[in-house]
Amino acid sequence: MSGHLLELKNISKSFGPNQVLFGVDFTLDHGEIHAIIGENGAGKSTMMNIIDGLFAPDSGEIYLEGEPAKISSPIDAQKLGIGFVHQEIALCQDVSVAQNIFMAQVPMDVGKRAFMNYKAQAKEARALLERLGSGSIDPSGLVMSLTISNQQIVEIAKALSRQCRVLILDEPTAALSETEANALYRIMRQLAGQGIGIIYISHRMSEIFENCDTVSVLRDGSMISKYKVKEVASVQQLVNDMAGREITMLYPQKRGTPRTEGDQALLNVENLTDENDRFANISFRLYKGEILGFAGLIGSGRSEAMQGITGLRRVKSGKVEFLGKDITGWKPGKVFSQGLLYMSEDRKQTGLFLDMGIAPTISAMHRSLIAKNGVIQAGAERGLAKKMVGDLNVKAYGIDQFVMDLSGGNQQKVFLGKLLAKKPRVVILDEPTRGIDVGSKAEIHRLLRNLVAQGIGVIVVSSELNEIIGMCDRVEVMNEGRLVGEVEGEDINTTSIMYFASGAYRIDGSQTGNGASNE
Repeated sequence: MSGHLLELKNISKSFGPNQVLFGVDFTLDHGEIHAIIGENGAGKSTMMNIIDGLFAPDSGEIYLEGEPAKISSPIDAQKLGIGFVHQEIALCQDVSVAQNIFMAQVPMDVGKRAFMNYKAQAKEARALLERLGSGSIDPSGLVMSLTISNQQIVEIAKALSRQCRVLILDEPTAALSETEANALYRIMRQLAGQGIGIIYISHRMSEIFENCDTVSVLRDGSMISKYKVKEVASVQQLVNDMAGREITMLYPQKRGTPRTEGDQALLNVENLTDENDRFANISFRLYKGEILGFAGLIGSGRSEAMQGITGLRRVKSGKVEFLGKDITGWKPGKVFSQGLLYMSEDRKQTGLFLDMGIAPTISAMHRSLIAKNGVIQAGAERGLAKKMVGDLNVKAYGIDQFVMDLSGGNQQKVFLGKLLAKKPRVVILDEPTRGIDVGSKAEIHRLLRNLVAQGIGVIVVSSELNEIIGMCDRVEVMNEGRLVGEVEGEDINTTSIMYFASGAYRIDGSQTGNGASNE
């Protein structure tokens, strides 16, 4: 009998003529936190869906604690003690937090137990949430009232409620604040200490080095390497294994010359204030030839401010001037038609047509490029899609493939292609590389720098400080809906940004009362 908690032997899987996994071997031990990394399209999701019973392997075997396991559905996986927290939120929005957490455990013999004990259910839910450091979440509240980060916490609590032996976490910190992420790491260690094995999927190398015991690299459907994390010589070693090539420059060279008074301001925002007080008195300029970053903790109002600028959110005062024209209060369609585009952080809900092909999705915002006398020209639409798919290196079977069937990173590239199909003047990108592997991140970072070289203005909103520091020529920092600091040049570093983002300092450098001296 094997001593492994979970073992995959020679797992292969094809979808039609496309083979996704090639004889994959994998082991997970009791109490082990095992990271699986790979570029988007490497086969990670397919492998996890086989473990979870959503897909059946074409060949190979799965063993749990040395015994053959037949997993024909996610229900089978749950009964065997396998919990899966997906990257994308999959909660019922119009029922309570507690009901979501225990939904899979509703008694099947409802004829014998016709009534639920909601009070006991809420009590158990609160205990789980407190273990995750999120006791402030109301178990009786509707999920739709929660932020994305709190919904992710509910997903994790839901998995933990099932007394699982194997816990799969797919990009679990993508929408979490640092405090929430640290709470999750503590829980992971507690669970590992109880003998639970954790499969951890993340594109954030720092998380893997700080929290995982083992890391395996999947590339093009094959398991390439496996290391004890403490024995990995460098991040570069893993990056090269993932890509099958050496990636030496994740961030391209920034603009070499400092901004001058003569630089053209593409966007001028003055004292912009939200109708619902999510942000107030936002003032800044975006200049031609620079990437402007917006940093701040989750909930600081960055996304809301960007939505106010582009007409997606109503404002009560202030001014937005784009290319010298006052566009304050314009509807989003009119704003976009002028060449000011916004990429939402939530690609599935507000960015993509998941049940459509790549070609019509990319052309959706730019009918003038593919239509003649009001009639869409199929050849023009397909030509535009092929160009953008090629430019952005989208991995797909073809331009007719449904967007929902792409990996998360390739969906993000299609979203970018949708925005850039017709050359914009300014693009605002909210979390542009969330859920994307390091190779694809490097490609997108080079793309953004190329856009700037063409005279296009770029604003990047990101929760990843490394991305803000590595990509941006100037950074605006927000805290509680206010702009509290601006840094550029050598001052674009973790210390300077976090001083402002934490609320310790105002934009003029003075204290707010909860920080030390700025000298």
